[in-house]
Amino acid sequence: MKKFIKFFMKNRILVAILLLLALSSWSTVALASANAVVVQSDSVNVRVGPGLAYANMGQVKKGDKLAILAEKNKWYQVRLSGDKIGWIASWLIDNTDVSSATNKVGIVKVPNTTVFKNADASSNVLGTIEQSQKVTIMYQEQDWTQILYNGTAGWVKSNFIQGTQETSGSSNSSDTTSDDDIKKVTVTQPNTKLRIEPDQSGRVVKTVKVGKQFDYLSKDGKWYKVRDSDGSVGYVASWVVTISGTKSAVKSASTNISEATIVLDPGHGGDDSGAESNKSTYEKNFTLAYAKAIKQQLEQTGARVVMTRSGDNSKSLGDRARLSSKIQADAFISLHFDSSAQADAGSGVTTYYYNKNKDGELADDLNSQLKGLSIGSRGTAQKDLYVLHYNSQPSVLIELGYINSKADYKYINSNTYKEQIAKDVTNGLKEYFK
Repeated sequence: MKKFIKFFMKNRILVAILLLLALSSWSTVALASANAVVVQSDSVNVRVGPGLAYANMGQVKKGDKLAILAEKNKWYQVRLSGDKIGWIASWLIDNTDVSSATNKVGIVKVPNTTVFKNADASSNVLGTIEQSQKVTIMYQEQDWTQILYNGTAGWVKSNFIQGTQETSGSSNSSDTTSDDDIKKVTVTQPNTKLRIEPDQSGRVVKTVKVGKQFDYLSKDGKWYKVRDSDGSVGYVASWVVTISGTKSAVKSASTNISEATIVLDPGHGGDDSGAESNKSTYEKNFTLAYAKAIKQQLEQTGARVVMTRSGDNSKSLGDRARLSSKIQADAFISLHFDSSAQADAGSGVTTYYYNKNKDGELADDLNSQLKGLSIGSRGTAQKDLYVLHYNSQPSVLIELGYINSKADYKYINSNTYKEQIAKDVTNGLKEYFK
């Protein structure tokens, strides 16, 4: 014991260093363990940077364990296999309710089921499917199911499809098609790159849009060698296309909206009641109720939704606009209800924007859905409004009808109209984020 004490006194600096190294090693292991997540969703996009605006570099799938290196604006920087570094939306890691349902097989329950181009019965019809036919389910949301149809994506009513436990890649699946049977590949992601080599760093031949089709030539790992109609040949990543000639679907993200951060701004609040209706009800209460309904619809798509207020409290115009910039939102929507100088002198929905280049597309896509409302649409208009002028992100302000108009108010005060607004705003954002 005396020898040990003597050794310790003579070598206390060395002992201290060894102790620190041991603690450091333990801390590193503990930190690595604490900063690891397991993907619960079927598939999640991996992007070059922390946001929807960055290019998609691939996907992770259910069961993948990821080491988190950093966090920014609710996006995780993660290390992938091969020591690649990318970013994923943190809210999608365990969002099994809205994640892609790729490779699941469904059975058509209704004769001559119509397949639509978009999740909208008024969109173009792609064709019909016979009863009892099996289809590959790519994505599901509340009322609509996206399926693989003739080598591209189509939409059918969810209640026309019976889900099964079967997957298109399982041994009991009716799919027996080999790679030799593939005829075409169809692009499912925006800004998809055709590269000279089967590698993320390969030189880009061209950039193509969603829906672009190539002739299939061969497969190299996770890349397809394809030929365009102009004769150019290159490689596209398998995770950004679907393939025809087989019922199998390559995993793809549900929709871009699932990775979007959207700010909803219920106008007024607290001491600021806003406009008053003929029934002595206040604008601030309606804007909050409508924002909550829209939030609920958007969250079913997987989107991250942030409210400038969630109760009857005051928020300055500056705080509302700055929140959008602070979290680098992909879209900002301020909700209001109009009022005319004299009762019953105005009617209709108006979508305002400030900067045509920054906000115009968002305004147009939302207006295209809202123009079918019973109240009627007054279209889009440029207006210098504080929350738009001083907002660095794409932003609009929607006046959802005239609160002091008897004709408009009967709709504004109904749950049916509120739910329709929520659906239309959600569909408008889906179109915007395509």
